Amino acid sequence: MNRDEDALRKVAEQARAQLPALLENAGAADRIARLLDDALARPSGPLSQLALHRALRADPGLERWARSAMRVAESRLRAEPGTAPPARYLTTAMPARARGGKRLALHAAITLDGGPGSVPARPFPIPPSGVDVLISVASETLLFENDEVQTVRVRPAADSETVLFVVTAPAPGRHELRVRAYVASGGGEISAMTRTLVVDPEGSTETPRTLTARLDHLTADPDGVTLQIDRAAGGLKFRVVGADMPAVFSAAAPPDMIRDILGDAHRMATGRTLFDSMGARRRLTDWGLTMWDLLPGEVREEVTGRLKRDGVTGLTLCTDVSALPWELLTDPLSDGFLVDRMPLVRQTGARPPARALTLVDPVFVHGSNPPPDAQAEIRAVYRLLTDPGEPAQVMRQRDLLERIDAGDFNLLHLACHQTHPETGQGGVAMSDGPFQPVSLARAVRSAALGRRCPLVFFNACRSVDGGSYDTVMGGWAEQFMRAGAGAFVGSSWAVRSETAFAFASAFYEKFVAGVPLGAASLAARRAVRGDDADPTGLAYAVYGDPSAVVVTGGER
Repeated sequence: MNRDEDALRKVAEQARAQLPALLENAGAADRIARLLDDALARPSGPLSQLALHRALRADPGLERWARSAMRVAESRLRAEPGTAPPARYLTTAMPARARGGKRLALHAAITLDGGPGSVPARPFPIPPSGVDVLISVASETLLFENDEVQTVRVRPAADSETVLFVVTAPAPGRHELRVRAYVASGGGEISAMTRTLVVDPEGSTETPRTLTARLDHLTADPDGVTLQIDRAAGGLKFRVVGADMPAVFSAAAPPDMIRDILGDAHRMATGRTLFDSMGARRRLTDWGLTMWDLLPGEVREEVTGRLKRDGVTGLTLCTDVSALPWELLTDPLSDGFLVDRMPLVRQTGARPPARALTLVDPVFVHGSNPPPDAQAEIRAVYRLLTDPGEPAQVMRQRDLLERIDAGDFNLLHLACHQTHPETGQGGVAMSDGPFQPVSLARAVRSAALGRRCPLVFFNACRSVDGGSYDTVMGGWAEQFMRAGAGAFVGSSWAVRSETAFAFASAFYEKFVAGVPLGAASLAARRAVRGDDADPTGLAYAVYGDPSAVVVTGGER
């Protein structure tokens, strides 16, 4: 029995002894007592933990008490000498407002203390010699006078040294700056945050404000290839993480090109193209070659060399440039797509991706005009996660937003239609109004999903009005990740209902069985290959840590 389950059982035993005093609804005491007894009687394992969680969340009053009790138990565990190494945080300090024309300092370090209100991080071991961590900064509108990537050494019992980035703002207004941390010996983001700076020519410069973001691990992935792509004034900056080369500038993709790629893919998905299977595959491959050519020559050469290495585990794109369907990148070593051979996972740099995900307390949404397979998809996913039964489904936007603001779930699965009105905002039609990316503004501000870091799977099938749309470009991925989601899966264009169902089923089957996020997405893409005229398998973008796995236990 692992420590998570041991702590969970102790909390359940305490709750059983104190019923019904802990309940908001005292009349439910007998029913909840039976749930607790049944859960405690089960043999140790994932089903036991799911049953314990379900019992402890069967009443609002009991759930509040159980959350507090679990935090106390976790704190005691971490306080016991020798039981757990300390957690770590990416910590930055800079003013939030500044007078125009001033040079500003951004200080960054890896620290032991997350500060008031920080999200608890799981402790992890650090070798006695320490681990080198790269801290990088990027902004579309701010300038940096010194190196944009600097190295710090993280040791077992101390903060790292602090590094300085000198920042200037060439224009007044609101600016964003992304700070990312990587293990120097390889792998994707281990932590990230977005800093905001408002420059006022007539204002004053505030004292620096400190922000922290958790680190879940310091494990290198030397066999993974990581490419950082940032917006820059007039184009894009590309950096191969860990390579001894500077960032390389390139012109941005023409907007017409993005429109034409998505238009072709959408017509293929909806069966309104003149291409046969061979022609459809050829057209998408040509678009993939065109996207590959967007990378500067020296970056292509470095990435290709790394992809040739034996045992390469995948490509991670650290980028907030979501408008491009990166999953169409052609494989430089073959005539197919890179995602057909290895996992390709995105990371936004807005918040740290989750290393471990739990899928308890799932929330299911199908909207007011769901695809034909929506109910079957929801039931299939639910039965992979828990005991047979009927999943609870959210029908109204108001109820969905209440759950999101509360952040009281570990999985949000949407099997729905999404429309794309002329304004460019995607939306899910619900009985009391459309659910749109702007609906997440409050959750983003409060990081409402940051404690549980849920998986969000947005399986939106073809739009009811036939217009082009997507769950990535429409802002869903960025908004959910900013709100604290641990991972996100969504499509870059319309997907066929039956193929989307098959993709989701294959993904969850592998992921729940312990296959990491990146490999599970690769297996799902392969499961729906067969009809080259159906581009559904290429449509899905996966955001998160490619090594993230499902673990048993409740809140992160």
